[in-house]
Amino acid sequence: MIELHQMKTSLQILALLFMTAVMAAAPAKITGVDDALTKAKEGKKMLFLQYGRENCGNCQALKAMIKSGKVAIPSTKFVYADVNCDDPKSSKAFSSKFNVKGNTLPFVVIASADGKQLASRSGYGSEADYKKLIRDAEMAAKK
Repeated sequence: MIELHQMKTSLQILALLFMTAVMAAAPAKITGVDDALTKAKEGKKMLFLQYGRENCGNCQALKAMIKSGKVAIPSTKFVYADVNCDDPKSSKAFSSKFNVKGNTLPFVVIASADGKQLASRSGYGSEADYKKLIRDAEMAAKK
């Protein structure tokens, strides 16, 4: 009986250690424009920046497409940032670095590792629209 209890305790400790290691390995959520640009430059990756708000249906639709994998943003090629447009510091940094035509959230910018804007769009988009945006940015990066 004691051996079974000790085995359970040992397994619980191992599970806790494993979960802690997995959570520690997860990348931090990037929510600032400058932080996102720094991470992209350090990783020599393109930046996929979504600029919107939590209560925006279009923004949530894009997040769902990304989370489900319907719009693939591979971490081997991209840094993903989810920036809140209601934060004054982020808003100032976004508008000073990027130019997006349109007036509907989300604003999405894909930039090169050095911060050069490659492609952008505004408002609701379908899976096909975002896949095309990524392809367009990849083509612009090759030029």
